[in-house]
Amino acid sequence: MGLSVHASARDSIPARPRPAENPAESPAVSTAHGAADSAAACGVVDALVFRQIGRDTWAHVGGLGRGKGWAGIINLDETDGPLAFRIPARVGEVYRARFGEPDRLFGQYDATGGGVVRVSVDVAVVLGSPTDPIAAADDAQLLRLAQLIDAEISEIDPSKRLADELAVLTAVRELMDAPIDCGRDAAVRHLITVATKALSCAIGVLCDGSGTLTVVGDETVAADDWRRVMDDLESHLCRDPCCCHDRSSSPSRLLCELLPQTRSVLTTRVPEPIGGILLMTHTSADPRDFSLQCQRLARNIVETGTVVARTAILRDELHAAAERASAAARTDPLTGLGNRLAWDEAIVQAQAEVDAGGTFSVVTLDVDGLKDINDRYGHDAGDDLLRRCAAVIRAHCSEADLAVRLGGDEFAILVPHALGPGDATYIAFTTALSGLRSTRDTVTASLGVCTVNPGGSVFDAVREADMQMYGNKRQRRTARAPIWAI
Repeated sequence: MGLSVHASARDSIPARPRPAENPAESPAVSTAHGAADSAAACGVVDALVFRQIGRDTWAHVGGLGRGKGWAGIINLDETDGPLAFRIPARVGEVYRARFGEPDRLFGQYDATGGGVVRVSVDVAVVLGSPTDPIAAADDAQLLRLAQLIDAEISEIDPSKRLADELAVLTAVRELMDAPIDCGRDAAVRHLITVATKALSCAIGVLCDGSGTLTVVGDETVAADDWRRVMDDLESHLCRDPCCCHDRSSSPSRLLCELLPQTRSVLTTRVPEPIGGILLMTHTSADPRDFSLQCQRLARNIVETGTVVARTAILRDELHAAAERASAAARTDPLTGLGNRLAWDEAIVQAQAEVDAGGTFSVVTLDVDGLKDINDRYGHDAGDDLLRRCAAVIRAHCSEADLAVRLGGDEFAILVPHALGPGDATYIAFTTALSGLRSTRDTVTASLGVCTVNPGGSVFDAVREADMQMYGNKRQRRTARAPIWAI
């Protein structure tokens, strides 16, 4: 690409000059036509009028083409970079540029050719065409055109300001429309999705305070590489938000290396409880830039999205607390197995599944010798015996089985399939508890088992298993070893 720059020799022009009354003074620009016709005669498609509103700050107040549509959303700071310095230093000067392909002419504006005209001390006008070099109008003609366009600018169209406010409201509404039961991760992804949509970005990336990476709109860069980019950004950011209008000023060289199609970049920090940095970028597939309005919109989205995420986090915490409370209410504190409440609820649910064609088995057991252990060694030893029994039960249960301590020395297991005395799992289980009496080092128990098939009653199966268990206990008592064997 080649860039040519020219400057006229004029040093002083009235602050708000009017177009010449004699069209002959500027063949391509005439007061007989409006600014649009005069611009077309010069091959100018877009005109952006900037007025100085601070020592180093210029505001975009209107113009033609994109200069009209973008009015009120672009502010430039002369300290931002070299593009701002294309404002000529002296009133009446014209900077001209011509590129081989569309490139950044000024601020956030891309063009194939054009110029920047210093109309007055506090007014500069950018003239350009996004597709073709402007016609061979001389500097005087471009100056007169810039003066004419500036003279027609009064103030930013109120409808434009309204449209900007509506853009913010629309984005906020979309954020608030997140599903009421969405969790933290879903809320974060929703925030990035809304931001990329509202700002017409190609890619949005957030690495939050917990280190969780969320990427929207890109499948070409590996997650580990994105983490490296976000770490690189974190170490180089000097202001918030940070807007870089072209890849040459990107705060992360790594980003440009991994994503060569990067054009403009906007980063903004995300408040707690999310934390981290949100990165948004435009690419060469749809080259755009981030105006001042875009930066404000991004900030509004981040702040609102943080509120939504905070609500989701609180909801997650409340849900987790409720689940913990529910689990505690259904857990036997001594053994860690389920308790009577868990058993009663499971029996009701099992009956519904049996009515629907399912099969369940019930195993009940009673620890042998608990009273003797308590009397001889104390209740701590008895508690240890119950915990050892629970360990044996766990070792022989699958994740689908429900094992509970009903109370005292009574336990029960609900198995979601047929289980009989000849089943290998049941045999191994009974073998582990087959002693005659529990000791300080062993655990024995009397067992009963009953299977209920479709159409049967789970409650009857529980009673049948209990009857078997008590019958087994009576038989074992007759063969029990003397008390001194404990």
